[in-house]
Amino acid sequence: MAQEYKPNPLDYELPKTPKGAMDAWMPRLQAVAVVTALLAGIEAQLISNLPSPTVTPHASSTVLRFFAYSGLILNLGATLSTILLLIAVASLPTTARQIYVSCPHSYPRNVFHRRAEYIDELNDHLIDGQGETYLLRAFGIARGWSFMLRHCIACFLGGCLCSFVHIGLGLWLEEGTVVAAILMPAVAFSFVPPFVAFTFYMNSPACHECRKERKPSHDSEV
Repeated sequence: MAQEYKPNPLDYELPKTPKGAMDAWMPRLQAVAVVTALLAGIEAQLISNLPSPTVTPHASSTVLRFFAYSGLILNLGATLSTILLLIAVASLPTTARQIYVSCPHSYPRNVFHRRAEYIDELNDHLIDGQGETYLLRAFGIARGWSFMLRHCIACFLGGCLCSFVHIGLGLWLEEGTVVAAILMPAVAFSFVPPFVAFTFYMNSPACHECRKERKPSHDSEV
């Protein structure tokens, strides 16, 4: 009778590709955590300098406070999401090792033992454009990874927008009209180009030759 294989967790090491994805995410998330915490601190300082509310506050004062507190809360939300994402990424080697030991059908075990069918399947998913998210999921990233990542991005962009609107309204209310009119284009230029670049231009450029090769094969399938 063949002896049942018992994987040794001490033998397992995270493969090079998922480890590279993990190492790439760590500094990104650390940078986002620092920036969002800094923005939250700036908003808290600006809120402390707001005039005390009156019994019947003016509409402009109400709008100013709304964007001030929204910017603070959203940036704190982005910081919290980033901390959870950092914990998930840092836990990846341990999680992959647990899956390696417990699940014989998993990518961690079969890729570690270089079983061709699992490696080919994983390569197909990566080529199809599923990228780092699928790779991290295959090796045991937390189930809430995608949700928390979307939450972090939404809070970060929303917090930045509220902060810039807060600063812009503060310029109109506190400074002279001429000064505000001169500085408003700078406020818009500081926010709009990065927002447009993040929304439309953060993906890598496609290879034109590969696109030409895939188009005939797609047409033949149709």
